[in-house]
Amino acid sequence: MYKNKEIISFLIIYLFVTIHFETQYPTLYNIINAIFWGIVLIFMLVKSKKDYIRPCKNRKYFIRLIILSCIYIIIFFYTGFFLGFTKSPYKHDALSIVKNIILQIVPIIGIEVTRGIVAIRNKKDKLALITITILLLLIEIRYNVIIELYSNKEEIFKYICSTIIPTISYSILCTYLSLKGSYILPLVYRISKELPILLLPILPDLNWFMTGAIGILSPVIVYGLFKYKFIKEKKDIRKKQETIFSKISFVLAVILSITLICFMMGFFKYEPITILSNSMFPTFSRGDVLIFKKLNEDELKKISENTIIIYTKEEQNIAHRVINRKKEKGTILYQTKGDNNNVPDTNWVKIEEIKGVYTFHIKYIGFPSVWLYSYFNQEGR
Repeated sequence: MYKNKEIISFLIIYLFVTIHFETQYPTLYNIINAIFWGIVLIFMLVKSKKDYIRPCKNRKYFIRLIILSCIYIIIFFYTGFFLGFTKSPYKHDALSIVKNIILQIVPIIGIEVTRGIVAIRNKKDKLALITITILLLLIEIRYNVIIELYSNKEEIFKYICSTIIPTISYSILCTYLSLKGSYILPLVYRISKELPILLLPILPDLNWFMTGAIGILSPVIVYGLFKYKFIKEKKDIRKKQETIFSKISFVLAVILSITLICFMMGFFKYEPITILSNSMFPTFSRGDVLIFKKLNEDELKKISENTIIIYTKEEQNIAHRVINRKKEKGTILYQTKGDNNNVPDTNWVKIEEIKGVYTFHIKYIGFPSVWLYSYFNQEGR
């Protein structure tokens, strides 16, 4: 029987091999990775004792995770009706589907079986659990992407938020699930997220923020629900009221988090933006967060002078006051000007460029966004 130290040492060596192949031979990386984890999977199944790769000890946990996974898939694809859909990056002929499943799913199975064995054998060894979690996390990071984006601070920031942090989140969750149900639970969780992406021809067109938010929030919700259930099963009747309070608090926290994310992503009638300049001072200033109301097509045609509108020019959101309007070739155009500017804006605003009208603003809370924007757009970028 091999030792845990040998597994850890083996993974450390493969981490450096992964970095080398992924950065030097990115086209071969997926094939090499699938072959490696396929061999590891066979080795683990043959050499490990049965009690270390036992099935999930409690069927209720398995069923619970299946239900949560189905809910996740429904919510994930439901966002497409708000944000639109985009074509899947994968091909969907029979041969391509088989190839994609082998290249993407086999490594997941190998990783989670390895994680499950080490986690079960080291239930009380926190250092071993932390080590295996970090190692498997580092192995799954795509270093060629990091190298490509390294000189672009804004893109590397987006990659960290949309990919790295969610990977950390689900890696920690998978270690936790391994302790509760061997390798079965994390496999259900990860494959249920991966298969729809591989099999379906269209996917929700999520931006980096939404991708990161879902990637972080999903493991947190699953962990919270499982943690609550495990605690609940161990509590006695005298702590029933405390359990109910914890459940209500958790549900409220989840609802609040989802609502906040949906608000930030513009799912509602009202949407926030951060003010990046003082062109409208003293009405509102740099660092304020402005809340605007979205309008339908008829309302967009009836905007009156002196109304503050939010519109987009060259991918920049601008909030300026309407000072004039005209009709040209059947299209209504608006002339705008910042209250703090000496001259009107050069270009007239088209209806399709308008996002909404100013409702109210909150002072100062947008400064973190301003600082990030200034950092990413400084000279010498």
